[in-house]
Amino acid sequence: MKHAVWISFLSSLILVNVIAELVFYFSGLYIVPLFRVVLIFGITIITAIFAGTIMLIGQLEQEKPLSGHVRDTLSADRKKN
Repeated sequence: MKHAVWISFLSSLILVNVIAELVFYFSGLYIVPLFRVVLIFGITIITAIFAGTIMLIGQLEQEKPLSGHVRDTLSADRKKN
């Protein structure tokens, strides 16, 4: 997950600044640096949330085998003495 967050941070850092410069070049509208920083951190946080969600879903899909001993389980298959 750390790699996904760093990759999204660096790519959003580059893309937001390039887009802001293109907007200034073509329309003359200047985007202030504070708004650029807010956009960069917003994109990074949203990416971290989605990356964490994908990791949790991946962990849920993995099957965890039981130990094989009936005494170790707490479910309905436990034998009552």
